[in-house]
Amino acid sequence: MIFLILLLVLVLTPFVTATQRTGSEVLGYWENWVDVNWWGNNIPGNCLMGCAKPDAFMQKIAQYSSVNYGFTFLTQNPNPDQISCSNSTTNCPIWDGQAIYIARASAQAMVVNAASDAHNINNYPGLIGIGEVCRLARQGPAGPRRCKISLGGWSDWARLGSAQNAQKLASLVGKMVLYSFADGIDLDFEHLTEFTEGFPNDNEYTAFSALIVAIRQEFNSITNSQWSSTAQARYADLEAEYNAMPQWQQAESPYYPTNLKYLQELQQNGPPVFEISYTTRFNAFINETDPWNYLEPNSPIPPPFPTRNEGAKIWTSAVQNAVDTVNIMAYDAGSPSGPLIFNFQTILNNFRVFGPVPKLALNMGFEPGDQNAGGKWEGLDVDVQTVKWIQSNAYGGDMVWAINPNTPNSAQWCPIVAQNSYQILKPNWPFGKAPTYSKVDPSTGWITN
Repeated sequence: MIFLILLLVLVLTPFVTATQRTGSEVLGYWENWVDVNWWGNNIPGNCLMGCAKPDAFMQKIAQYSSVNYGFTFLTQNPNPDQISCSNSTTNCPIWDGQAIYIARASAQAMVVNAASDAHNINNYPGLIGIGEVCRLARQGPAGPRRCKISLGGWSDWARLGSAQNAQKLASLVGKMVLYSFADGIDLDFEHLTEFTEGFPNDNEYTAFSALIVAIRQEFNSITNSQWSSTAQARYADLEAEYNAMPQWQQAESPYYPTNLKYLQELQQNGPPVFEISYTTRFNAFINETDPWNYLEPNSPIPPPFPTRNEGAKIWTSAVQNAVDTVNIMAYDAGSPSGPLIFNFQTILNNFRVFGPVPKLALNMGFEPGDQNAGGKWEGLDVDVQTVKWIQSNAYGGDMVWAINPNTPNSAQWCPIVAQNSYQILKPNWPFGKAPTYSKVDPSTGWITN
């Protein structure tokens, strides 16, 4: 039945394709639990949920061309300490089909639900937090940066469960991107294999494939007129709030003039090229005749990872035509015999040959400094040489976890890897024409003129 539903989705909807990337990228993930305001009030700058502190944000994204806001969730209870489903619907429930969350649901942490519209954005503080990160990425002094929203992640142990849920979620993703004025979505579904193996009646691969195709349909349905009318509605509501304030309060509320100007510029620039990125592990596409070819000769051989050849299970022609970017997590990889030692060039080649994924759509992911799950960072020299190889062989770029890590070693080395990557790759605007936005004071996030 699930297969038939997916088949009907593909047959009854127009055939759509992703947009060819035209340039390289240095992508970073912004952790919304570091350098941010939580549980303040509902005005950015003293924020209720996940608003970036402008000074730290501006400084740390300078060596990146794109930012992924992490994370939003399907689960009502994000849990970074969970390591498996244990075949339990309690541990790995099906998504409720009601909302996308930014923290535990008991904290009223919805980003969007079916009732979200252009006029009630203030009722969704998570949406405001994401929108402010995207505004700062665009109005920063170094020039506009693309800004996507990451959905999923290690902490998200809720399952899609069905192609019907995939359709519901795609609709909410479209709303979340439109109402936050983001550039797209990053699908970081790290537990597809565990879900499929633990709950064989619910093929998570099929549901995920249906989700990708449906999101592309949603993005393609966002017209210039809809983008403009959404910005106009938000402008009218903010202007009414601002005009109702006494003059002394207006003088103390730079959020309003800045965002009113920004909303005008959103209309002038028009909608971006909406991007779908798929973030997966280093072994999502492998050479079946030489399954460990992505390891250096001196690397331990691990037991098979759950994600072994996972990409091949979802990479249909429809999915390939819908996805713009594939980010490869080549880190957090230990084994009983010690950390794995990767051949990054072979990993990229496996994705290119056995996906096949276009070279320019591939970003190699690094985690400098500290790693989890028994992994060990390969060091700056290896990363720099890999990025040089990426540049000389016309691959897409690299991804760094994370922009703002909270461990000392990673906090030291992530910006160094990003800076080297930026100097080597010299990333340009990867999709269409670069937009133009006013510049803000990097210490406050507000327009000063």
